[in-house]
Amino acid sequence: MDYIPKKYKNKSFGIIFLKIRGSKMRIFNIDNGWNIKLPENWKEERDDVDGYHIYYPTDSDLTIRIISFHFFRNIENDWKLLAPVDVLSEIFNESIKKIKLGNNTKVEEKKLNLNEFKIEDFKVECFESEYYENNEKVYNISCGIMITGYLLVINLYSASKEEVENAMKYIYSIEKIK
Repeated sequence: MDYIPKKYKNKSFGIIFLKIRGSKMRIFNIDNGWNIKLPENWKEERDDVDGYHIYYPTDSDLTIRIISFHFFRNIENDWKLLAPVDVLSEIFNESIKKIKLGNNTKVEEKKLNLNEFKIEDFKVECFESEYYENNEKVYNISCGIMITGYLLVINLYSASKEEVENAMKYIYSIEKIK
C-alpha cells in the first residue's frame, strides 16, 4: 500500500449533508451500497486506476482510502452464491500478509469496539503498521469489513499515529444500505 498525499484534483460527487453533535457531517457514497460520514470540509477524490475512494481534510496529512468488492462463489451449473464472510476474511488476511513494508516492520492486529458499528451480521478485522516512505514515517491502519458477498477495505494513513487513531471514529459511521 502506498501512502497517497493530497495531490488530486477536486472532483464533484453527490453528497448529503448532516449535522451531528454540533459539527456538520457529509455522507459520502461508496460503491456497492456502502457509505461513510465525514466532516463537511473533507475532500473526496476517486483513483480511476485502482478504484479507491480517497478522503482527506484540507488541513492535515491524514488520508483515508476505501475500496469495495463484491464476491461470488461458483457452484454447479454456472450458479453463483454470494461468498461467505469466512472466505472474505481469508481474502482480506492474505492481502494484508502480501504487503511489503520493508525491514523490521510489523503488521499487528488492532481490535475495535464492535458495538459501535451500525452494520448487521458483519465481521471486521484491522491491522496497524508503521513504515517509511520517501524517508517519511507513515502510520497505517487497514480494516476489512465483511458481510456476505461484500468486502469493504478501509486504509487510514498519516505521519501522525494520533491522527490516524483519532480518525478511527469515522469507521464506526460506515453503513451498508440494503
